[in-house]
Amino acid sequence: MIPRSSMIPLPIDPSLPAIVEALRVHRAVVVVAPPGAGKSTRVPPALLVSGLLATEHPAVVLLQPRRVAARATAARIADEQGWTLGRQVGFQVRFERRVTAKTRLRVQTEGVLLRQLLSDPLLNGVGAVVLDEFHERSLQTDLALALLSEIRRDVRPDLLLVVMSATLETGPVSAALGGCPVVGVEGPAYPVAVTYRPSLRPASPEAIVPEVQRSLDADDGQGHILVFLPGMAEIRRNQRALEPIAAERGAVVLPLHGSLPAAEQDRALRPSELRKVILATNVAETSLTIDGVTEVIDSGLARLASYDAPRGIDRLVLSKVSRASADQRAGRAGRTGPGRCVRLWSEREHRARPEFEVPEVQRVDLSGPVLALRAWGIQDLAAFGWFEPPAASRLEEADRLLTLLGALDPRDRRITPVGRRMLDLPVHPRLARLLLAATDSRRTSEGAALVALLAEKEILLEAPAERSPFSSRHNALASGPCDLLPRLDLLAEAEASRFAPAVLRARGIDPVAARRVTRLRDELQRLVSLGTGNLPHPLGDDDQEAPLRWLLLAYPDRVARRRGAEGTAVMVGGRGVRLHPSSRVRDREFFVALDPREERRQGKLELHVRLASAIHPEWLEEEFPEALHREVGPVFDPVRSRVVGRTRLWYHDLLLREDQSGQVEAAEASRLLAEALRDQAVALFHDDSAAVSWLARYEFVRSSLPELGWPELGEPEFQQLLPRLCEGCREVAQVRQAAKVPLLEDLLAPAQRRELNQSAPAALRIPSGRLVNLIYEPGRPPVLAARIQELFGWKETPRVARGRVPILLHLLAPNHRPAQITSDLASFWATTYHQVRKELRGRYPKHDWPENPQAAQPRSNRRAPS
Repeated sequence: MIPRSSMIPLPIDPSLPAIVEALRVHRAVVVVAPPGAGKSTRVPPALLVSGLLATEHPAVVLLQPRRVAARATAARIADEQGWTLGRQVGFQVRFERRVTAKTRLRVQTEGVLLRQLLSDPLLNGVGAVVLDEFHERSLQTDLALALLSEIRRDVRPDLLLVVMSATLETGPVSAALGGCPVVGVEGPAYPVAVTYRPSLRPASPEAIVPEVQRSLDADDGQGHILVFLPGMAEIRRNQRALEPIAAERGAVVLPLHGSLPAAEQDRALRPSELRKVILATNVAETSLTIDGVTEVIDSGLARLASYDAPRGIDRLVLSKVSRASADQRAGRAGRTGPGRCVRLWSEREHRARPEFEVPEVQRVDLSGPVLALRAWGIQDLAAFGWFEPPAASRLEEADRLLTLLGALDPRDRRITPVGRRMLDLPVHPRLARLLLAATDSRRTSEGAALVALLAEKEILLEAPAERSPFSSRHNALASGPCDLLPRLDLLAEAEASRFAPAVLRARGIDPVAARRVTRLRDELQRLVSLGTGNLPHPLGDDDQEAPLRWLLLAYPDRVARRRGAEGTAVMVGGRGVRLHPSSRVRDREFFVALDPREERRQGKLELHVRLASAIHPEWLEEEFPEALHREVGPVFDPVRSRVVGRTRLWYHDLLLREDQSGQVEAAEASRLLAEALRDQAVALFHDDSAAVSWLARYEFVRSSLPELGWPELGEPEFQQLLPRLCEGCREVAQVRQAAKVPLLEDLLAPAQRRELNQSAPAALRIPSGRLVNLIYEPGRPPVLAARIQELFGWKETPRVARGRVPILLHLLAPNHRPAQITSDLASFWATTYHQVRKELRGRYPKHDWPENPQAAQPRSNRRAPS
């Protein structure tokens, strides 16, 4: 095919005949061409006039991974071919459609194609599908390739497939298409000079503004400047900083990202007499043609979708772009002539970056695609012809969530009527479930608004706490059951003001985000109004808590129960969460965490929740009875230190309620008490004074008479005694009071018990007739303490341990303080006694101090005879 003579020649043009011939022979082809080669705008029209399309399938579908690119590419094709947008060529993206029944070339996103496949698996009327920008490896692109390959293999062998990319490892793609040919296209020969200027904050105005100013002031600076930034927040900050600088130099600053209204996107893309500084996200990396760009300033950052397991939904993660993405960005400056690219990182860091991005199939939530595959009839997800199969655990996670949402039958994982209704809605399955519940409550508008608030960017501006509509000061006066419902009021304010920026910003509301939310709300309402059937047991119209139930149905795996102070809670799955101070759900025990996200607090990662919605635990019993399980039985309660009869109700692994008033049989109580106290066995015996005394005697006789083979008494032996010690007991206090010495004695043989009592007696009777306890301490002889007068008549020190060990006598004065310590009583009477007698007789004259104590009568009373 020869392009129209009025078209600007592009590098792809000479290769178009080879692409058409490859399709004629193999019905599939892989095209590799760099940015600016013209593959997106020239290949699809070439297929229309190739003669390869059957009469009954005359249309060509061009798939683009982004809505901005789909709209812009369709407009570019119409301009090049002299066609009317919406007639010969059109586009279809979420909530926007410019096609008619006669449109033969449709540019659309993969999500639109996937919903089309579900309603028309044969793709009637479509003769060729072109998958553009395959190197981006979006999840929807991977899924589309797999499904289209299956259709071509099983029912539509005539279907033409073209996979196009700027940078791609062609072998796996060619193999996936049956070993089809690969057509390579050389790109423009214009060089791009790359400069590295490392910055610690490459997306900040401090890094971007000097580079833009330098380019605007350069002598040869005539072309437009394209600045790559990671997100809308960075674009807004740099736009505010750059606008006065650009205005002074006759330039204009324009944002470009997927959230902009179509008119503002077109303003950044269309030709301009003024020099443009375009602040763009990675939507401008490929597909989009921005004529006249001669310089690229690249922050090297992007926000990439990644599955956030704690939240159970995709989130955007700030990431460093790969080397391939950086080269794509630089190539934007060399499309029409030599260009420059400034990278705000070092050349060494560039070499360390990965060559390609991780494919989305390995990093994003799979519940939406899995629902589509289940609707397609795929039973074995692992055996499906994935271009690159995800981990089995990820597929199981998606199945589990969809089952919780009611989209899949828990028995065989087949799609349910609810699941099929969810497929009709172009939102995450969670949000589709919410909207269906609202619809069946006959409150679609309210449900659609809640879905839009959850699906789109936060409508509150990032502002100091005192200026926020939900500041802590404001919350001190008002709490409520849900953080999302007050945002409905703010949305109504925004609509009433007709989204006046000054008015809304003063109220802390983002006018752009609010407008996007209302647009999504209205589109969802329109879709639902086309008819979605009814769920059984719809909620009543007048149920004021119905929205809270809808949110529970959408987030059944995010139920949390408050614990302790400072707004902390534990969520299903065991993760701890912390409510943000701005949350109004401060006094509710159970709530759904709508947006838990990881944040670092004092060196620890915590899940912080800004949006919560209160629930009643009874709702879980009503909505998810299969997720509940009850535990009934006796347990040891460490708080009350006793065995109790307990009943627990669990929702998954989250405890809903507990009762500890049940009866427990005595034998079972004793057994559980013994198990609970097993690690405390030693302490229980060592904290008992009688047991301590007995053990001291035992250790004494064991060390004094080792030849008798005394058994070891340690932790195992104490644990062995626990069941008997706990007999008849239900609480720890009873165990502490129970007699332990009889149990210890039972560890010994009868002969050993007799020997213990003889060789290590607990007490001795002294001459006064009183029975005095002996004190046993490790490494010392037993101690007997008595007043001197009570020992008159004892000539020798008594001995124990078969006479091997003399007792250590503490001879007490009348004030019960030791006057002498000795193990040789005979020597004391003969020598030391007389000196003691001399010292004490004057102080205690009424006490008996005989000259010959060995012959004197012992006295138990303290006074001498009159």
